[in-house]
Amino acid sequence: MVRFVTLLTTLAGMSAVMCAPTDGVSITVKNNCANSIQVNQLTNEQATSDKSSIVSAGDSTTINVGSTWGGRIWAREGCSGDSDCQVGAPASLAEFLMGGALGKDYYDVSFVDGFNLPIQISANSGSGSGAECGSPTCATLPTCDSELEYKDSNGKAVACKSACSAFSTDEYCCTGSFGRGVCDANKYSIEIKNACPDVYSYANDDSSSMYACQSTDYTVTFCPA
Repeated sequence: MVRFVTLLTTLAGMSAVMCAPTDGVSITVKNNCANSIQVNQLTNEQATSDKSSIVSAGDSTTINVGSTWGGRIWAREGCSGDSDCQVGAPASLAEFLMGGALGKDYYDVSFVDGFNLPIQISANSGSGSGAECGSPTCATLPTCDSELEYKDSNGKAVACKSACSAFSTDEYCCTGSFGRGVCDANKYSIEIKNACPDVYSYANDDSSSMYACQSTDYTVTFCPA
């Protein structure tokens, strides 16, 4: 996701204003779904996931990262191995940059590439309200229009693509002549935003979707109540 990596690279470059914590950060990933999930982790600018694990329904796993780590976490149902079982399929993303501008961690829930599972991010320490130490949540997924469905080899819809992923146009991807400052929400992203106001619905959706906190640990919950 070029948009998020570029934005967080900018935030990371501002971190000299205030030194980030030297200790690492703990991210607990909870599975509140009815089925087991495969939890995947990707560090920014890597080509493939660098950690995958199966988490049973009702269980959790902990991912320890450095104080300046940037990357994303996602999950999939119907997997049994130790690598991403649906490479290329859209997924609900928990995105992080630790130790960015003013020493804060920046995080968001992104559906910019699509979505597959309900998701929530919570900061377990730190204080604030709204975008400061808030908990971006999508507990009930938006309706997926038929032209956006991502189907597996058996024809089963397992995820929902974004308009950018489905149609690859500048208008939907906020590229070319529809770059930053020009690209607006579209009918598909508006449907997402109406259902889940906290999430990134398209590439220019920064103002209502980015959260910040100074916390030593976070929780990512799939299928939050």
